[in-house]
Amino acid sequence: MAPKRIMFIRHAEKPGEPPNENDGGVKKNGETDKESLTVRGWQRAGALAHFFSSQFPMRPNVIFASGIGDDSKSHRPKQTVTPLAELLKMDINTNHLKNDLKPLIDDVVKQIGIVLVAWEHQLIPSLVGHLPNPPTVPQKWPGDRFDIVWVFDADGADWKFSQIPQLLLAGDSSKLIT
Repeated sequence: MAPKRIMFIRHAEKPGEPPNENDGGVKKNGETDKESLTVRGWQRAGALAHFFSSQFPMRPNVIFASGIGDDSKSHRPKQTVTPLAELLKMDINTNHLKNDLKPLIDDVVKQIGIVLVAWEHQLIPSLVGHLPNPPTVPQKWPGDRFDIVWVFDADGADWKFSQIPQLLLAGDSSKLIT
């Protein structure tokens, strides 16, 4: 059995990226940390909790985020989905490091229901390529796009691909990634 829906999001805003390239990363407790979200990123994480929890077809019953390891030091994917997980009283599966693409997808497709994956944007197109019968998707996730959800709905043995703009924060775009 496979999930009926898989959603991929890029982690929220990080230091050195537009639109707030001068903002530094901060831990939840306010301590400076270059591997953490910016203040705007924490705002997005909070807004995503409502975005995903308030709509049935978007409400996940499993959440994945890349884990921390030697080649994967970023806390941002987990921080992005932590407010949602806390709201839904769920755990976040962080068993896979950011480059464990095939093992992650093998784990994702064993789930049931709706799965949310928070990952590094550069790797999301490659992650999708590991799905069974993957659909065609844009091969580059732009570095300035923190504001979109890639959605894959089960369609028999295939996946139907769509994109949902988040439109949660000022400056978010309604344009799809092409």
